[in-house]
Amino acid sequence: MSGDWAAADTVGAVLERWRRALAGAGVEDAGWESALMYSELSGIRHTELQRAAAAAPEVVARGEQWVARRLRREPLQYIMGHAPFMDFELEVTPEVLIPRPETELLAEDLIRDLPRGGRLLDVGTGSGAIALSVAYARPDVTVLALEISTAALEVAARNRTRYGLDQRVTLRRSDLLAAVEEGERFDFLAANLPYIAEEEYAGLQPEVRDFEPKLALTAPEGGLGLILELARQAPPHLKPGAGLMFEIGWRQGKTLADALRRMGYCDVTVRRDYAGLDRFVRCVR
Repeated sequence: MSGDWAAADTVGAVLERWRRALAGAGVEDAGWESALMYSELSGIRHTELQRAAAAAPEVVARGEQWVARRLRREPLQYIMGHAPFMDFELEVTPEVLIPRPETELLAEDLIRDLPRGGRLLDVGTGSGAIALSVAYARPDVTVLALEISTAALEVAARNRTRYGLDQRVTLRRSDLLAAVEEGERFDFLAANLPYIAEEEYAGLQPEVRDFEPKLALTAPEGGLGLILELARQAPPHLKPGAGLMFEIGWRQGKTLADALRRMGYCDVTVRRDYAGLDRFVRCVR
């Protein structure tokens, strides 16, 4: 099959061969991914690929390597080394979760609702997606971003420097809120923590199960253990009336909402994602 790809002399033929190979391996959106790979490697805009007649041999050769990795179900974002989020192209490695489009809804709420000159606490920052996008859109806001993984913090630090946000986004290694100093108070807390139950892990898509960091995926107590512990630790570090927003699994909304009310949080609401599934729980201190 590699020889067939190498022999293709038009962009259209290469894209079709890649599409068929990926589709045969069960990759969704195989045609879109094939075009994205060729565009990434060639520098030709996605919308202009159909006008490109001759396939560049060096692009085909590298593309074969990428397709082979994708056939093993390695996520395309890890292969390319970056992923889109809000206004960014963030560096991503297997040390961090790939940012999901749904998480942009959380970032949009923060950008809209943080008070003027506010402080955001981002727990489980990973690549820095939430912290950096909020700070970028709101130059008046400062952010403390926490992450337990040293390797993930290194990725977040490179993304922070790339977008010139070193002065307004502080990164700290922390197990939940352990590294938050006494007296530090925040206007909003946001968290995209692990929320997948251990018993659900084996059934995840191979792209997630076999390549994304398990540390960032699973949590005890049916997936809610870390979120509940964070909610218990949070009050001393929140200003009166501060908001909290947690990203959750689609079946966890009512359970978490009820637990937060029992802890004394108010104005607890569940928000849905683009697919109409419960995805966030928001409340007030």
